[in-house]
Amino acid sequence: MESGMTMQGPGWRCLWEAKATLGESTLYDARDNRLYWVDVENPSINWIEIDSEEKGRWVPPMWISALGLRAKGGFIASTRDGLAYVDPATEAFELFADPRPDAKIARLNDGVVDHKGRYWTGSCDVTQFEDSTTSENKEDSVRNFDKRSTGELYRIDPDGSIATMERGVVTANGPGFSPDGKTMYFNDSLPRVTWAYDLAEDGSISNRRDWLKYGDDDGFPDGMAVDVEGGIWIAFYESWVLRRYSPDAQVLDERRLPVRQGLRPGFGGANMERLFLTSAANALSEQAKVEQPLAGSVFEILEPGVRGMPNVAFTG
Repeated sequence: MESGMTMQGPGWRCLWEAKATLGESTLYDARDNRLYWVDVENPSINWIEIDSEEKGRWVPPMWISALGLRAKGGFIASTRDGLAYVDPATEAFELFADPRPDAKIARLNDGVVDHKGRYWTGSCDVTQFEDSTTSENKEDSVRNFDKRSTGELYRIDPDGSIATMERGVVTANGPGFSPDGKTMYFNDSLPRVTWAYDLAEDGSISNRRDWLKYGDDDGFPDGMAVDVEGGIWIAFYESWVLRRYSPDAQVLDERRLPVRQGLRPGFGGANMERLFLTSAANALSEQAKVEQPLAGSVFEILEPGVRGMPNVAFTG
């Protein structure tokens, strides 16, 4: 699964040469000092103890696209068949709900727990996911966004109730939340847009606006993480970069990556001072594999210069 080599470049080091097909859901768990992540296309939950770098892996009964900490132990997860409670330590896997109105046309994608212990997860069009992950040219394979906008965004409250918060999404990624909990950021990746919303105490959202629209050279905004200063870190699929933005959408930092398919940044460590990033090796040509030998690795982004927000557990 790995070569055992530690490789490093300007602003990054390879923490785990995992060769993931689609590495997602970078999540630090302070309970065991492990960084967890999933490989969606090679279904697995993977972890690394970030000090000893001891690694582990568990194969669940189906693919998982996102994890959130759960206060009762283990995780809440977005999976092939809906929402589940999972725990690699006990190999528990319990499906409990499916928010999608039609599982034939939409699949769950990214997910995160907010500051109040609610889990948010979005979906994306099934055919656009399948087409884009088997094509080197992601955009050309899914050009008709009007027909691909079957995705939605859901909020799962601790009492188990589920609310549909957004519709007409092509590829849901995020969301992320400002330190004061009053703003939510949400990526629709294929149309290359990040939206911002006002977020109320009760979890309702309003005042959607285009926080930032991206150009062809930017790639596709994928996973995100928010730091204690309100900076929004976004990985751009198909563009070699991870960027940090200010709340008013100005670029504060940019890290050039050794891979073109960076996916999900996430902070971790005792003081949330370390920043990690998963990546993918999706539909790479033989030439691309030569150019990107670390595709599918887990990286540490060196000296981010700011701490991340603590990860909150889902309280249901």
